Amino acid sequence: MQRRWLVTLQKLPASGRQWDTDVPRTLLQDQTCGTVDVLSGLCGDLHWQLTLEKSGGVFRMSGQWSGAMKRSCGRCNGQFDWQMTGETERVYQFGTDPGDDESEIVCEYLAAPGEINLVDVLREDVWLAWKAGVICSDSCKGLCQGCGVNLNRSTCQCKQDDSDHPFAALRGLKLED
Repeated sequence: MQRRWLVTLQKLPASGRQWDTDVPRTLLQDQTCGTVDVLSGLCGDLHWQLTLEKSGGVFRMSGQWSGAMKRSCGRCNGQFDWQMTGETERVYQFGTDPGDDESEIVCEYLAAPGEINLVDVLREDVWLAWKAGVICSDSCKGLCQGCGVNLNRSTCQCKQDDSDHPFAALRGLKLED
């Protein structure tokens, strides 16, 4: 893995660090880079704006990321490019977790020198932003429940037999005007 994606907190300059970069799709899909599950199906690189600052003994990481991933629509089962965005928010500190739950800040404790794999951080954020049952568009018509045809591409040719429908008998009812 490239050293570019490894950050050592003890070596962080007083001014902190900032990134505004495209993280290569090939890196995010490489199983040898990091420990978090790879991101398969990416349409391209992910754009990431990230800031890492030190305040006292606490290191704060914040930023935004965006990209696209191939997904299957939850209605029509068609493939589409899911546009995804998310935020990165992390707080790091040297030492061990004191175990008190009174702190309002969720902090990850690291042993010195505090090396962070940024590829793992980004992969984790993408997985946390994952949504189940995404749809290709708000106007997606889905699949016909009778024949399974994609109603976005063609019209259904199956004949629906609704003679056993609870209200089928009302069809024969003659109403006077």
